[in-house]
Amino acid sequence: MMRELIIFGASGSIGQQALQIIKTNPNDFTLRVVSVYHNVAVLDEMLETFPTITMVHVANATEQTVFAVNYPTITFVIGEAGFDQILTTFRTAMVLNAIGGFAGLYPTLQTLEGYNRTLLLANKESLVLAGDLINKLLEEHQNQLFPIDSEHCAIFQCLEQKNPVQEIILTASGGMFAEKTLTELTMIDESQALCHPNWQMGQNITIDSSTMVNKAFEIIEVYHLFKTKNITVVIHPQSILHSAVQYEDYSILAQLSLPSMIQVLNYFFYYPLRKKNNLLKPLDFNDLITLTFQKADLSRWKALTLAYRCLNKNNALAVAFHTANEQLRLLFLAGKIKFYQIVDYIEFFMDKIKPQKLSNYQQIKQLNDTIKREIINYFSKK
Repeated sequence: MMRELIIFGASGSIGQQALQIIKTNPNDFTLRVVSVYHNVAVLDEMLETFPTITMVHVANATEQTVFAVNYPTITFVIGEAGFDQILTTFRTAMVLNAIGGFAGLYPTLQTLEGYNRTLLLANKESLVLAGDLINKLLEEHQNQLFPIDSEHCAIFQCLEQKNPVQEIILTASGGMFAEKTLTELTMIDESQALCHPNWQMGQNITIDSSTMVNKAFEIIEVYHLFKTKNITVVIHPQSILHSAVQYEDYSILAQLSLPSMIQVLNYFFYYPLRKKNNLLKPLDFNDLITLTFQKADLSRWKALTLAYRCLNKNNALAVAFHTANEQLRLLFLAGKIKFYQIVDYIEFFMDKIKPQKLSNYQQIKQLNDTIKREIINYFSKK
C-alpha cells in the first residue's frame, strides 16, 4: 500500500537522503508535502522530480508569492500557521521532521497533537527541549515516534520487550579531535571543526560533533526515548557499531552496519519489515575490520557532563544547554570566540538558569528567546 509522506527539512542532508529512498522506491510512497525554508534553489528540481507534491512550506511571504505564481496548482505556506495547515490537510501522512535546531520543535509538537501519527524524528533538539511533553503526547494520542539517528535506531533494534535494560551503551566516534590534548584543542579553527572523518553532515551538526555537544544531546534523547539514566558513552572511532544494550545477565546486544543515514531511514520507512535497498552497502568481512572501544573521558568532554545534569523533568536546564549552544556556535563561526570556549560558555549560561519544568511550547520558546537575548547582549559588551 502506498504511504503518504510529509518531509519537513527536505533540502537538508537527511531530507535529501530520504528523497533518494523515495525516488528509488516509487511504488511505496507518495510525497505530498515538503518544507525547504530558505534553500529554495533545490525546490524547482524537487517539484519536477516529485509531481505528487501539493503543498510546500517556505521561509517567508516573498518566496511564497513568487512560487505561487510559478506553480499555481501547488499551495505554498509559511510560519507556524503553515505547519498547522499542512498537518490538518494530511492527517494520516507519515511525517519526517528533519528541520535543524529550535525551528523543528513546533512541527514536532503539532504533528504529535494529531492522533495515530507516525513521526520520524531527525530533529533531536525536540527531545532535548520537550522530552516529557513529547512522551505525554505520544501516550495520550496513540502516536508513534521513531528516532532518525544511527545510535538511537541501533538501541531501538536491540531492545527486548520482556527484559529490563541494565545499561545503554551509546557510541561516539570522537570526531577528528579524539586524540588531541586539551592544549591542542585551544588551537582548533573553523576549517578543522567542519571536517568529520566518518559522516557527511551539515555545518551545525559537524561542529556539534566536534565539541561532543551532539553526543550530549543524544544522551538526553536516550533518557526520554528509552526511560533510563543508565547511559554510558563509549568512544568508537570506526562508527561501525552504532550503539548497544546491556541486560541484567550482562549480555550485550549491538547493531552494526556501515555508517549511513539511509540505513536508518530505510529501516524506519518500512518498519517492522526490513527491506533491501540498492543504496545500501554491506559490511565486507574480507576487508580488515578492527573495532576499538574506550569509555569517554568526562573530564575531557565537558558537554557530556552537562548532559547528565539534564536527565530530569526540569527541562529549563536542557533548554539553556540547547539555546546557548546555538548562539555560541554562531559566535565561533563568526570568529568571536575560540572553539574550546563553546562548551565553557554553555556551562556559564546554564549556571544562570533556575531548574524548572516547562510544560508547553510557549514557555519553552519564551525561555529560549530570553537566553538568546542575554547571550547576544553579553557578547555585544565584550
